[in-house]
Amino acid sequence: MTRRDFILKLLAYGITLVLCAIFNYFVFPLTPLPVPLLLPVCTVAAGCLEGGQFGAGFGVASGLLLATLGHGGWGYVALLAFVGWVSGLLGQYVLRQDLWGHVICCVVLLVVWEAVQLLAVATSTSAPLGVLLSLAAGEGLCSLVCAFPVYAMNRFCCVHYGRIYHE
Repeated sequence: MTRRDFILKLLAYGITLVLCAIFNYFVFPLTPLPVPLLLPVCTVAAGCLEGGQFGAGFGVASGLLLATLGHGGWGYVALLAFVGWVSGLLGQYVLRQDLWGHVICCVVLLVVWEAVQLLAVATSTSAPLGVLLSLAAGEGLCSLVCAFPVYAMNRFCCVHYGRIYHE
């Protein structure tokens, strides 16, 4: 892969990340649907398709975007880098680098993410557990449905600009 190809690939993935952020922060809040976790799902897709190193780098970019848009703190940079790295390793060595590997990684990510957020909110507020569970289930389900078009955008970048990881 030449330097030009690599730069085009990074630009394509960057555009995908920005599109996911636009939909996540400016389109979905206007709908009655729960706001999905598009940036972590996009990180999983890039990691599953390109491998651990690229997934970690993409996770850093995704975490920086997430932190600067005000959704979370700067700890999300390291967290999403870890998510991208783990999903890349799972895609390379355990699962296949296809849609089903991406869906399995997304389900694991969403269950862990929602469980941690549920525990954090349940310990700090007096909200009923049923309400918190329904909110987490809605957000997780909406994120899982949105994982398919996010995967398609990342797959487009992977196919049309060459895969970095070569088997």
